[in-house]
Amino acid sequence: MPNLEFKKLLVFVTALGSIAGLSSCGSSVSVAALQPTLTFQLVDGGRVATQAGQPVPSFSYQPRPRVELGEGWRFEPADLSPVLTFATRSRETVRDLETEAAGRQKAGFDDATWQPIDVPGSTSPPPGGHPTDGWYRDTFTVPPDWSGQAVTLKFGSVNYLSDVWLNGVYLGYHEGGVTPFAFSPGKALVSGTNTLAVRVYDPPKGARIDVLPWYYNDAWEYEGITGPVWLEAAHPLHVVRADVVPYLDAADVSVVLQNSSEASYSNVSLDVEVLPAAVTASNLLDPNPVSLIPKDAQTIATQAIDGITLNANAVAVREGNFVFSGADHWTVLHPALYVLGVHVLSNGIVVDSFYDTFGLRRIQVDPTAPRLLLNGDPIAFTGVAVQDERVAPAVNGAPRGGTPGSPDDELRIARQAQSVNADLLRTNHVPGNPALLMLADRLGLGVWEEIPMNHFTPETFTYVMQRGIAQQMLAEMDLRDFNRPSVMFHAFANESTGVNERAAAMQALHDLDRKIDGTRLTAQAMYGSDPTDPTSSPLDVAGYTFYYGVFYGGRSPEPGTLRALQQAHRMYPHKPVMVLEFGQWVYDNGYDGQQGVVFSKTWPALLAHLDTAQDGYIGAAVWWSLNDYWTDVAGIGVERFGLYAPDGKLRRVGHLAQASFGEVTVPTGTAPGFTSGGSGAAEPVTEPAHILMHLGYALLFPVVLVALIVAAMVAARRTRRLRGAT
Repeated sequence: MPNLEFKKLLVFVTALGSIAGLSSCGSSVSVAALQPTLTFQLVDGGRVATQAGQPVPSFSYQPRPRVELGEGWRFEPADLSPVLTFATRSRETVRDLETEAAGRQKAGFDDATWQPIDVPGSTSPPPGGHPTDGWYRDTFTVPPDWSGQAVTLKFGSVNYLSDVWLNGVYLGYHEGGVTPFAFSPGKALVSGTNTLAVRVYDPPKGARIDVLPWYYNDAWEYEGITGPVWLEAAHPLHVVRADVVPYLDAADVSVVLQNSSEASYSNVSLDVEVLPAAVTASNLLDPNPVSLIPKDAQTIATQAIDGITLNANAVAVREGNFVFSGADHWTVLHPALYVLGVHVLSNGIVVDSFYDTFGLRRIQVDPTAPRLLLNGDPIAFTGVAVQDERVAPAVNGAPRGGTPGSPDDELRIARQAQSVNADLLRTNHVPGNPALLMLADRLGLGVWEEIPMNHFTPETFTYVMQRGIAQQMLAEMDLRDFNRPSVMFHAFANESTGVNERAAAMQALHDLDRKIDGTRLTAQAMYGSDPTDPTSSPLDVAGYTFYYGVFYGGRSPEPGTLRALQQAHRMYPHKPVMVLEFGQWVYDNGYDGQQGVVFSKTWPALLAHLDTAQDGYIGAAVWWSLNDYWTDVAGIGVERFGLYAPDGKLRRVGHLAQASFGEVTVPTGTAPGFTSGGSGAAEPVTEPAHILMHLGYALLFPVVLVALIVAAMVAARRTRRLRGAT
């Protein structure tokens, strides 16, 4: 949160933290009874994440029949009950919600006088918009040949809490404004005309301390359906998701398979294949993974998984394993991708296909030194922070505003970052825009993404973690971006206070992240003004925001920056120190020279201690930010921290960053244009039907071995006693 006025306000708000969200009796915090919707369940072959009664699907583009729900939406502002919004969803609660709706959820409701609205978009665009609760409605047509298909209704994001009806049938709810969710509409979806209704509520910032985020993010508050909405159809026997755990010479694939019908399938098999990929100018923006497969491409590796039986409405997990020889690794200079294809066969006939891209890469902390290793080689990132809003074309010297950015908008951001020789994007305090992550994969940009636990306090950590909202949001981010090699860091908090509560939260979220994923490094962003903050002990790296000479440490960044870096290194001698923010704003009169002063006096301390140097320990240096951005913090309007001005021109500090970052790394700046290669083979896998036998053996063998050793010791002792007696 690099804004002085906001920080002053925050001190006041934090001091009153125990007041925000208090119940009417004033003696205790009113914590929402509404439960998280994401859980993990054991199924045939493994564990799956489930939500709204179905396994959490992939949200990547699939070459399947789909209906984009981006047109024809209407919106009506409404005063919605906060108490009802956060009440446990029961039959009675849903009935109360429908009473409040007064027919808005029904297909025949007359919404002709409602205002048209863009989806994705927002009910509160800058500069004058304010978070506005209310109702969305859309009418769409389902193709007649979808009859009998398994259809999934997918939402990219809705800020903050949504309830969804289809043709008057309640499908469910979702809490959390920056992560995706889905429903299976089932019989509520009919052939022909359908009506979708969405109730959206966003609690005023600071009004509750049990939500995420609980207060301002220093970015614009875009309420509403902020992500795309679409319907996707598949055969009843289909792949829900396929997650790849990459190694440098191998890959493990976990396929979630679902039978959405009332019939059983007994002769089911999977064909899993790995194909080469080539990113070119013509397919760079094409979200379809199949578009990356070169013509006449030869399969690198295949594996057949046979003998699968799925009963009605059943879910199963099957594992595949591949080893590679001569495979290309994903790096920021050589972002090699591969395409995973999974084909479902019933009685030998392909009934469903699933595709996604992945990369072979490993990000880790050197076990012998506080440095980052990418594929075994030391790396120090130069980075920029990016916001999830449109920048161009500028309007009256300000960013255009609006969310989310189109693929072209995201490409502009990626190209700008590469042009200043940045190779790491910090996606503000939220998960990255999916289109930006796709481009980061393809162009070679590392990504640091996080959940919006921003400016949290001991009390807010306590209640959000008790409710499980942070855990759900982290799981949703992890699952959405599982196959994105560009995502290297998962962060859990930004510039927060408290020690015991925060450390406990960091430990719990680190453990959860490891269970779900384990291929990224865990982190938070601590205040650089307190370099001895101990709460990153459970995490992989020690992240800080540094504003010496701006908000603290005197009028100059030095010697405060170097002294704080040394203290941070002493506090965490075995962890890379990640400088996640340093920067300065352009003054209201247009003077931008102080930006250059802050950069010029901060950068030498960072450069001298990058972890690619001998005895170095800094793994990243991130300027806040790449572009100016809107904020709804009172009295500010636009935060002018950008290396770029809204007209797309580099500011003076941008030229400094370009030259300075270029001393560390020089990204390609163009589409790679090469085809990934190598050869591969399938590794034999344990049959799921025998897993209990193998598990029993694994558990029983040590017990038997210990028993034999103990028996031998007892026998030997008895022998010695007998000899002594004689």
